[in-house]
Amino acid sequence: MRAAWMVIVASVALAVLDEREAQACSCAGTRLGTGRLYLGTDGTLPPDARGFAWTGAEPLAGSTDRVTVVRVEKQRKVPVKHTIAAGEGGIEWIVAAGKFKPGQVYEVTLREGPQATEKRKVIKAANLPPSETTTAITIAAAPLKLTQASLQAGAPAEQELSIAAPGICAEGVGAAGASLRVELPPEVEPLRDYLVFATRVDGQPWAPRHDNCEHIDPGRAWTEGAGTDLVFTVCQRSPEAEKIVTSQGGSVGGVAPGLHRVEIEVATPDRKQVITTPAVDVMLTCAASKVEPEAGTEVPASEPPASEPSEPAQPQEPPPVAQRGCAVGEPGFAWVVGACLWWRRRRRSDGCR
Repeated sequence: MRAAWMVIVASVALAVLDEREAQACSCAGTRLGTGRLYLGTDGTLPPDARGFAWTGAEPLAGSTDRVTVVRVEKQRKVPVKHTIAAGEGGIEWIVAAGKFKPGQVYEVTLREGPQATEKRKVIKAANLPPSETTTAITIAAAPLKLTQASLQAGAPAEQELSIAAPGICAEGVGAAGASLRVELPPEVEPLRDYLVFATRVDGQPWAPRHDNCEHIDPGRAWTEGAGTDLVFTVCQRSPEAEKIVTSQGGSVGGVAPGLHRVEIEVATPDRKQVITTPAVDVMLTCAASKVEPEAGTEVPASEPPASEPSEPAQPQEPPPVAQRGCAVGEPGFAWVVGACLWWRRRRRSDGCR
């Protein structure tokens, strides 16, 4: 099943792209929607945060009309002046005038950019992300203290993955992968989605994607959930994909089989607090391929004990030939079977005459 799946993925790629001309994916362009706010559970934010951390397809800088901030005071909503400031790694900040105070409640309204608005006019699809969102944000009681975190690695397991590949956007592979998850202290866990994470394998950044057009927000991985990841080694790929990827000068993807040191950096979006989990060892190996018997091939049974006579061999397929009297005495006369079948169809008789 795995091999068939990989062949289908590669065959589709071959049908769509000429390997001599395919240099990159043609992605859809501007993403729709209002982007991501980095917030804890139930929209919480530490009181010492720089502002409201945000990322999206079109930068907020220079588009003041795309953001509205109000502070909720009982039944009143008080407009709050704010500025847009650049951050690191694709994160921008909506900085409200005045410092945050524990218990305050804000509402931040975001609107998608002009390019997305134009694109939305020509898309005829259901379930599109909203072009405007309003999020309630509560300032937590105590500042965030990021002092420790540990890394848990699951047992390696064989699985099928779609991974980015040069020239064909993505390919299906059989892989051995181990899941990763950062474990945070109980007092920090509610702010998991506020934090940003970065995985390193053997000291090098690790940031795979399912395909070349996939967008991954800053501080997130290709797996679902903040502070999670998957490290893998490729075990099996289709010959078609191998040919295309090799011709494009790409690598096999993943890490080499063997032992690897893995760690994940944990930080606040403003990077005022940065820690790294203790490294863990992950062993990734590919199981030996099982050789399946070809269709129609009999698997030899164990020989019976010498004291017991072996049973006579049963006639081979197709049964109708043997029942019609076309006996084959020696293997060298297998052509007789074909002649009998041809003669039977021709004469529509009950045997070989």
